[in-house]
Amino acid sequence: MTTVLEHLRSGLLRILRPGDDALADYRDRIAMQLTLLAAALLVPFVIIHLLAGRRVLAGVILGAQVVLLANGRALWTGRSVPIPFEVMCLVLAGAVCASTWIQGFNGLAWAYPVLFIFFFVLPRSAALMLALLLLVGATTAAALAGGAPLASRALATLGLTFVMINVVLNVIADLQRALVVQTITDPLTGAYNRRHLDAVLAQMLPPASGAGAGAVNMLLAIDLDRFKAINDSLGHAAGDGVLQGTVKELNARTRSGDRLFRTGGEEFALLLPRISPADAARLAEDLRQRIEAAPLLSDRRVTVSMGLAAQPADGDASAWLRDADAALYEAKRRGRNQVVAGS
Repeated sequence: MTTVLEHLRSGLLRILRPGDDALADYRDRIAMQLTLLAAALLVPFVIIHLLAGRRVLAGVILGAQVVLLANGRALWTGRSVPIPFEVMCLVLAGAVCASTWIQGFNGLAWAYPVLFIFFFVLPRSAALMLALLLLVGATTAAALAGGAPLASRALATLGLTFVMINVVLNVIADLQRALVVQTITDPLTGAYNRRHLDAVLAQMLPPASGAGAGAVNMLLAIDLDRFKAINDSLGHAAGDGVLQGTVKELNARTRSGDRLFRTGGEEFALLLPRISPADAARLAEDLRQRIEAAPLLSDRRVTVSMGLAAQPADGDASAWLRDADAALYEAKRRGRNQVVAGS
């Protein structure tokens, strides 16, 4: 029994994933469009209820339109909404439950679009809580209005809709993550690409004074020596294998917080956060020796030249890259297969 419950719990967590909010970056735009569209779609209902003499109900719907328009206008102009969407959705859930209790299936029909609205305008964790509340409330109201047959249909169809919405959101989140990985990763080696390096360096701040004795951020520029000769004599497939093997050797020795980037054909950059220059130099030398000793090719050694530079005090990313490249060029000038630390 315990095993079954554990499987059920893990299955629900895989489906619900409350912390995985794929729509977070687009929620304001979606909410703005939904509120303005909903305000327009409610106009016929106001007219119908007025013609039928149901002035109170028409007034309630008109009030909802005013709130929707106010929130939509606020989102359009980039301001905070006057009525939080959590409050609006809670009122919607209560209205659907009351309508289901009074009108039976005709009221229950509104539960399905409302369920979708929750997940489009609210953070996923809040949407999950309100959706479960709506599921319980609407099923209870359906039981009071139409007995067990209507309640069972409400529970089954709302539950299925709830699960389908979350499955689709999970697929969107997975596709979103895959797209991000493709955007920032070099497909051949699996290292991060130059675009991501520029973004990371631009946002990186020098360590605080209390981060550790002598701790700074270091950048290690790495270039494979005479790589063109490998491609010319052995072919590009062999060259690709050398690149992949080099990345494997670098990743095997680096620390958990270090990040490796492929910045060009045979060029890489290794970001070493919060490390002393002396420790960074020792790590770089260890990496150089490791690559030289690795059997990347059967007929020759593969070596690398490296240039090491500390992050400038003002955090200037362009200057940091120039310093690392200058140290790398100096290592090439001195005969390759060595590490040079910038001044």
